[in-house]
Amino acid sequence: MFKLLVILSLALFANANNLTVQNGEIKAHTEVFGDSEINPTTKSVKADLTMENSIESIKGKIYFETLTLISDKKSRDEHMYELLQVEKFKTISFDIKSITKNESDYEIKGALTLNGVTKNIKAKIIINQQNNQISLNGGFSFNLTDFNLEPPKMMFLTVRNQIDITYNISLNEVK
Repeated sequence: MFKLLVILSLALFANANNLTVQNGEIKAHTEVFGDSEINPTTKSVKADLTMENSIESIKGKIYFETLTLISDKKSRDEHMYELLQVEKFKTISFDIKSITKNESDYEIKGALTLNGVTKNIKAKIIINQQNNQISLNGGFSFNLTDFNLEPPKMMFLTVRNQIDITYNISLNEVK
C-alpha cells in the first residue's frame, strides 16, 4: 500500500508545472505621522511555485531578501533594516495556501512570515493568464505589532503601525 501511495504522489507531482518569476515588484507603504510617507520597494522577487491544471491550484512560496527593500531615503532604510533584524531574518515570504475564484477576481489565502513570525493573510487578488504567462496583482495590509515589531519613534515622530502592501508579479509557466 505504501508503494502505491508513493507512486500516486509522484504522479501528481509530475503533473505540476513550475512557475518562475519573469519580473515582479512588491511595495510597502506607511507614514511617519506629522512628516511624510515611507515606501520601500523591491524588484528582487523570487518564487518556488507550482501549478497543476488551473489558477486555483497554484501553491508555494513568494519571497525576497529583506535587504532588497529600498526607499528614497538611505538613512530611513538603515532604521528599517534594524527594525526588521535583517541579520537574523534575511527573507520575507508569503506561502500560498489556497486561491479561490470569485465573481470578478480571486481570493488568496496564505501565510506571511516576517521577523520570524508567521500570520495568516487573506486578500483579493487579480490574476490574469495568457498562454504560459500569469500575472498576480493585489494588496493587503497588516500591523507591525502583529509581527512583534514596535513602530519606530524618531524624536517627536512616530511611524504608523499599519503597513500596506501592493504587488505586481509576472510568472512564466515552465512545463
